[in-house]
Amino acid sequence: MRSLYLFSLFCFIGCAVKTPPLEYRQAKIITLKNMLLNLGSSVDVYEAEDLARSSVNYSYLLAQKYRAIDSPWLHNALVNLGLKDRGLCYEWADDLLHFLVRKNYRSFAFHTVGANIGYLNEHNAISVSLKDRGITNSILLDAWRNSGDLYFVTIEKDKKYKWSERFRLYGILPPPKGGKRGF
Repeated sequence: MRSLYLFSLFCFIGCAVKTPPLEYRQAKIITLKNMLLNLGSSVDVYEAEDLARSSVNYSYLLAQKYRAIDSPWLHNALVNLGLKDRGLCYEWADDLLHFLVRKNYRSFAFHTVGANIGYLNEHNAISVSLKDRGITNSILLDAWRNSGDLYFVTIEKDKKYKWSERFRLYGILPPPKGGKRGF
């Protein structure tokens, strides 16, 4: 029991995620905004700016809310041991999705996505595409992977995971118009 206490104490000291400098966050926001604009000519510039800013900043707020530590896998272990309340990948995705859906973007649609479904290393995130498009041409938004430092990439270029759409995983997205798609 004593070693578990020392282990958890070590994890909470010096490992907490810190919000990076404003310049770093601004660069991420600009990069994500440009990626969103590249989804197609129908993207509203102001919505792309708002979605980029909201996604990046809210991910940092979630890290503070969860008292996230640098290693997401270690954070998961602490949640599973009951030493932390939240911060599993699906919780990051669910919280970010609920926040973004409330903004009612006209240009964008959100998707719940998963990789390695049913395995120990299952991972969940969200992606964003143009309205009426699937995940094939979407941008992955993964707040868990870097403990609140939003990871984003076009979904087909993610080298770590092969993503599939998880229809209506959190019950807030409309039903799909087509069949299951994935990578």
